[in-house]
Amino acid sequence: MTKQVTKMLLSGNEAFARGVLEAGVDIAAAYPGTPSTEIMETIAHFGKDTGMHAEWSINEKIAFEVALGASWSGLRSFTAAKHVGLNVAADSFFTAALFGGMKGGFVMVIADDPSFHSSQNEQDTRMYALAAHAICMEPSTPQEALDMTKYAYEFSEKWESMVVIRSTTRLSHSRGPVILGEIPKRETNKGEFIKDPAKFVCLPGNARRTKPLLLAKMDEIKDYSSKSQWNVVEKGKDPLLVITSGVSYLYVKDSVQEMGIDPTIYKIGLSNPMPEAKIIELLKEHPECLIAEEVEPYFELKVKALAAENGIKVKIYGRKEKVIPISNELNPLILKESLSKVMKKEFEAVGKGLPTQTEINELLPNRPPELCAGCPHRSTFYAIKKATRKRQIKPIMPGDIGCYTLGFMAPLNAVDTTVAMGASIGIANGLAHATDQQIIPVIGDSTFFHTGIPALVNAIVNKAKFVLVVMDNHLTAMTGGQPTPELGYGAFGEPAGVVMIEQVCKGIGIKNLWIVDPYDHDKTIEVMGEALDCNDLAVVISRRDCALEYSRKMRRAKETMDTYYTDEEVCIGCRTCVRDFACPAITFDYEKKKSHVDESVCVGCSVCRSICPYDAFTKR
Repeated sequence: MTKQVTKMLLSGNEAFARGVLEAGVDIAAAYPGTPSTEIMETIAHFGKDTGMHAEWSINEKIAFEVALGASWSGLRSFTAAKHVGLNVAADSFFTAALFGGMKGGFVMVIADDPSFHSSQNEQDTRMYALAAHAICMEPSTPQEALDMTKYAYEFSEKWESMVVIRSTTRLSHSRGPVILGEIPKRETNKGEFIKDPAKFVCLPGNARRTKPLLLAKMDEIKDYSSKSQWNVVEKGKDPLLVITSGVSYLYVKDSVQEMGIDPTIYKIGLSNPMPEAKIIELLKEHPECLIAEEVEPYFELKVKALAAENGIKVKIYGRKEKVIPISNELNPLILKESLSKVMKKEFEAVGKGLPTQTEINELLPNRPPELCAGCPHRSTFYAIKKATRKRQIKPIMPGDIGCYTLGFMAPLNAVDTTVAMGASIGIANGLAHATDQQIIPVIGDSTFFHTGIPALVNAIVNKAKFVLVVMDNHLTAMTGGQPTPELGYGAFGEPAGVVMIEQVCKGIGIKNLWIVDPYDHDKTIEVMGEALDCNDLAVVISRRDCALEYSRKMRRAKETMDTYYTDEEVCIGCRTCVRDFACPAITFDYEKKKSHVDESVCVGCSVCRSICPYDAFTKR
């Protein structure tokens, strides 16, 4: 009887998760971060019945270490992060790559973000793999994401090394047909850690012995890489060679098909260590080579070096020649333009005569992102402004990574710096010692637990004075609402331990501590004033549910939210509500010269009533 094939339309992230489940992974840990978040969300949704352990860890370093400990105990383990999350895990990542010893397969998916769609930088995970001497693989499609993930566990166990799988935003969030395999069930997910200090105690003496072994292993894998099933040559009739990987391969395929050209394409799926022998062989056969890759010239630099070292006369085009753009994502149009330059072949652009994306963007109205209607962060920012204005203070407000970064936007203009997770408090430490200005760092609850606590301890020890505002909306809101330590449930929805921010603050020695509800706007202004007046290190926890999560709770409970409307008899058209507060539920009718509340958007926070000088907003 023919076995029935199950096929589904999956995103790249869902396919990675499916690969983890089909590989029989025992332990999975991650911290949310776009574009990787949905991997763990999918694992958490479908993995409970398999007997595995899955968790949202406090940060990426801890998630990495959870997976590492499991692997060293003989269990298959997994972690995922966005590219900047690997920065947080880098300390353990580099050392773990050096020492190896992964008895159970250890795979990590790192999702890069070319074009900065949701990130503060545009780094390339392959450069991390190169520096750490770690195995790196790059799928091109959701099907490859699943298949390569399963394969990576076998590969990891064969070489007792972790495997990094590099994704990008387009692969993580695009969808494609995927043939599914079986998800195994396990009797137990308990392993055994066998003591071996020479392998697991990362002292300099042990590292000096381990480094040559790692380099020898990578040389072996390099030889294998040239024969790997993931590094595929597609022979063409034209003299041009194209070397590519990941989603760039799909752009190349689209481009050559539309242009009617037939270059040889070398698609690299196992990118570190690179398949040097095969690359040298191909360079000798082709007079010209175009390298299509995102983000850094990772292939380009190595391929040019190989050509020079081996005396191969070949013209190599890439980012250095600006044939491929030096930054941002690639796409089929860019590839067609690049191929046209290299092959000196004109092509008929699809949609010729239509406006370019740049021209379209210029015609569209500017719609910057903004805090949601009823967002407690908006009320908190506004209360800070009111309290500081009353005292004629112009504070410096270091911001952090989260929804509240949007406090940067007008009219709040309430975020002065944003660098990395937890950096608001760290930078506040420096500013407090460097200036006599009032410093008010703002940080979210999830980010506070992620990397904010050490910087706050540092402030206590080194006597830095500032007012820290923790914007506590009870979840990791910007990535979709994952639980924080305060909520008391884990990735599977199971009961979990609870740690409250105020417990941490009191435990480390914070003496000036307040908790406010930002919807109680007048009280929040009063408390902010008290914190500023104490002239010492202080913490204000501004606590209220995320407005979106509150709306979801009300819908699930089939309850009706209170909403507000404008009493036009009272409203004088001063525009304080739209000019200074700018809740997106409030608009201004310029004909009537009256404010208007869109009650389909309003969540009934009541803050508009507090900020209106004339009490023109009324509960429905």
